[in-house]
Amino acid sequence: MNEKLISIAMCSYNGEKYIKEQLDSIVNQTYKNIEIIITDDCSKDDTVKIIKEYQKNDNRIKLYQNEKNLGFLKNFEYTISLCSGDYIALADQDDVWKKEKLETFVENIKDNVLIYSDAIIIDKDSNEVGAEFIRPGNYLCDGSCNKLFFLINVVSGNTLMFKRELIQYILPIPKDITYHDSWIAFVASTYGTITYTTEAMTYYRRYSEQVTHAVKKVHKNFFQKLKHKKELKIQNALMREKELKALRTLSILKDEETIKLLDALIYHYENYSNIYFNVDLYKELKKHSSEIFASIKPKKHKKLILRNASGLKIRTSTMFLL
Repeated sequence: MNEKLISIAMCSYNGEKYIKEQLDSIVNQTYKNIEIIITDDCSKDDTVKIIKEYQKNDNRIKLYQNEKNLGFLKNFEYTISLCSGDYIALADQDDVWKKEKLETFVENIKDNVLIYSDAIIIDKDSNEVGAEFIRPGNYLCDGSCNKLFFLINVVSGNTLMFKRELIQYILPIPKDITYHDSWIAFVASTYGTITYTTEAMTYYRRYSEQVTHAVKKVHKNFFQKLKHKKELKIQNALMREKELKALRTLSILKDEETIKLLDALIYHYENYSNIYFNVDLYKELKKHSSEIFASIKPKKHKKLILRNASGLKIRTSTMFLL
């Protein structure tokens, strides 16, 4: 067989409700030379039983059961490490793939090291809701666009496939990375170039409780609400600081301009609580705005630059003027 092997890395956890539909869409791909690596993260329902039933009829499925719960990020890290294919594609347990997804990806990846697409949103009953996950609000981006992933992510893990050569830089995923997909996209666009298909190749399931949920009123007055907003902003700044520092550890990150921008962002979030407006960061963001905000319409860039260069003090004081 001349076709290169594709490893599909799937993590499962209490997925009995939808995993059959996802497995059907994978085993029936038009591209046949695949292995399906599934690591179950201590499911308490019939997920494992369902997977084993599929194994009886398809020897391409390999199931691993974790002895303890790893969480989705570490479980994906472990699953990727088990893959032996020339390409690795990530799969969530509750989505659905178009049958030609892998064939299309192999045909279009070419000299790029990663390929992805947008995803069509479906509801709990697999009905399309008439929207894509990224577009039309944002653009998909290609090339060596690693600056984009400092603040924004357009590459969803359930839609991507990358070449095996990236694994040595992807793993281990730094402990302060929140989402594996943005890390993988950053690594790929630092190491080489990424690309995407115009057609969305994945159906992304969004549950109703994810988008509509009751919001409890927890603030007794305006000042409590203001205090809560301040606390959330500080938490977000701390998370951004940790993630940006994790990006900074990538051994293949060598470009001086990119490092300078990254260091400016790290400094900003380290000192976020004491900053009104960071002029140095403003200059860096303005200089690289076409790259760092490449997924956003240009008319919004100025506003985004000002927002991201502002510290907590100016944000807090501005609230009193609203």
